[in-house]
Amino acid sequence: MEELTAALTELEAPFRTLVDDSEWAHASMEGLVLDVGRWWSADDETRLQPQVTFSVAFSEAARLRHGVYVEGYVWVDGRAVAAAWCGQGDKVVYGPRAEAYLGVPLSPHFCRRVQQRNGTAAVLMSKHPKLLPLLRDGLPRGAVLPGGRPGPRSVGA
Repeated sequence: MEELTAALTELEAPFRTLVDDSEWAHASMEGLVLDVGRWWSADDETRLQPQVTFSVAFSEAARLRHGVYVEGYVWVDGRAVAAAWCGQGDKVVYGPRAEAYLGVPLSPHFCRRVQQRNGTAAVLMSKHPKLLPLLRDGLPRGAVLPGGRPGPRSVGA
């Protein structure tokens, strides 16, 4: 977990100085995940895949009772990788094989709205220019669902 936190902090660093004076909510998507993200863990019952697409993770979350769609970063082979998975409680129930999971559990309504507007399967991880207001203003009320364990900076989650 420390490696993932350190890697995301390093990726965020060049943007942090740009936004500190501007009063933006988050410096980058890495910063948003550090601020709002929650830790998730996989166990023997997790259906792990070498690679999971954003659309399949979203479908799995919709299919499972109490499933939540999560976007964030995983720690794989010594690096932070943008990813999506399906969680329940604080467990990854379907997702990519990784050593650590830090992500934001997102409401289906928020996801569909962003996906339709941006034309992408990924919600936060798409790097779409239309996501800049989320960095400036933060996630809207109702966008984040309960789940996971408190993240490294857990602001208002």
